[in-house]
Amino acid sequence: MQIVPKIDDYAWQVRRVPDWTGQTEIMIEIIGAEGCVSFGYSVKEAKRGLKEALLLWIKKYGELALPEGREGAHLIYIESEMSKEEEDYINVELKKLQ
Repeated sequence: MQIVPKIDDYAWQVRRVPDWTGQTEIMIEIIGAEGCVSFGYSVKEAKRGLKEALLLWIKKYGELALPEGREGAHLIYIESEMSKEEEDYINVELKKLQ
């Protein structure tokens, strides 16, 4: 039986980022599990999606690839809002993938 890790056992990076409509939303990523990320228009909404993101991440990379967790406590790193330069860079890189 697979034990499902709790998202609160890991450190998060929280950042406000632009969405596709020109507004901003909250991005939460588990630090050390690159790509394990969720978005929402509130922290609560983004946190709800993070649980599913973690399950999908484990399915792809396996439990052994998870960063070390801290049961019962976690750290939250709040990053500054994404700058216009960062947004432009990401959009250029995404266009290269098409």
